[in-house]
Amino acid sequence: MELKKYIDEHFNETLNSIIKLIQIRTVKGAATNDAPYGIELKKGLNEVLEIAKSLGFKVKNLDNYVGYAEYGEGKDYVAILGHIDVVPEGDHENWSVPPYAGKIVGDELVARGAIDNKGPIVSALYALKAVVDTEPNFNKRVRVIFGTNEESGDEDIKYYLSKEQPPKYAFTPDGRFPVIFSEKGIYTFSFRKKLDLSSSKIVELKSGTRSNIVPETAILKVKNISQEQLKTAISKVESYSHNRFEIDGDIVKCIGKSAHASSPQKGVNALLGIYQLLDLILDESDSAKEFVRFIAKKVGETYDGANLGIKTVNDEVGDLTISAGITDIINNEIFVKFNIRYPNTTDEKTLDSRLSEAGKNGNVVFFKENHNPPLYFEKKSPLVKELQEVYYEVTGRDEEPAALGGGTYAKLMPNTVAFGPNFKEYKGNAHSFDESINLGMLKQGMEIYARAILRLSNLIK
Repeated sequence: MELKKYIDEHFNETLNSIIKLIQIRTVKGAATNDAPYGIELKKGLNEVLEIAKSLGFKVKNLDNYVGYAEYGEGKDYVAILGHIDVVPEGDHENWSVPPYAGKIVGDELVARGAIDNKGPIVSALYALKAVVDTEPNFNKRVRVIFGTNEESGDEDIKYYLSKEQPPKYAFTPDGRFPVIFSEKGIYTFSFRKKLDLSSSKIVELKSGTRSNIVPETAILKVKNISQEQLKTAISKVESYSHNRFEIDGDIVKCIGKSAHASSPQKGVNALLGIYQLLDLILDESDSAKEFVRFIAKKVGETYDGANLGIKTVNDEVGDLTISAGITDIINNEIFVKFNIRYPNTTDEKTLDSRLSEAGKNGNVVFFKENHNPPLYFEKKSPLVKELQEVYYEVTGRDEEPAALGGGTYAKLMPNTVAFGPNFKEYKGNAHSFDESINLGMLKQGMEIYARAILRLSNLIK
């Protein structure tokens, strides 16, 4: 049977398996002895491996860190790797459908994980099945790898590489089409300062759950501030900010708009909005004033890092961006955690020195957290070239390889690029409300992946 026809005839089966996996809330949880990222992620990994096993593939679970389905023989192998963990869904009231129901609305699957990344990686599994069933002589070694820690650390791929050899050629369906030849570096850090809460008007301050999400809400509880003071300050902030505020007694809620940290300009950062407000309502004697002023002035509601001395412009792969993701007060220490995406025209040491200097000048503590360097492939490399040709062959879209602000497994897994799942004009709302994937695009992506498996396998002798 012809490949495209096979995919059409088995698409409902593919979709049912995706929905089955979506219905498990695979947000990172507390570790147990045999579940390093929580019970639900262990359950999700076992579920997708059972799906793969039912399709006739050999499967292996690497201690619930990561698992894979495998077909074929040989020393070297082609891999498709994706992840089944998801970011928290946020306030359910902002979704048009329950986030884990796996509802089909028109020609869209709307759910947390629909596009990031359960839909694409399960569709890739079925694309491999299509190759196996329509190409009787095909016996090259291929793996579909299911990660569980992409959204909060990438330790799963590090664990995989401690147990298994890397692929000869690989792609991850966790970016967009066409081939992503470059990914920005990811650099996370925090600014911190010890407080004497007895001499502060702040009682509680919280915003954000992940550094890679622009927070949509921030909650502030204050004392010894009148309603009139709050309303006057809020009116001033709302005159220049896209954030909006609600007051309930001594509690203020700042309301913004969530987005992926790789594109902070697409969101409205409630965390930064609440710091703008705090800068107006705290007086000079407040123990939090110095830290608040630093965040409000040195970051503000901007995303280019100019005031911190790290602005970097790059026309080929995109400019540096910075997003504030989490703030809290724990053990009398206030902090804001940031997520930077930077092009290959700056580097880790430059960021280290300039952020450290900015913190020192502002009398706040700079604390470096995680770093993944940029990824860059020559556009003429065999991996990029073959995948580009497949993309054009299936879609007829003559587009140049693209650069990505978001980070994927390609940064950690050797010989890997991001490839799909969506076309550049499709949003999909990853990390936001009503995350979705278009069903026609998902199906066409399966044909692209199936033909990519064949083309990359032909490079292995």
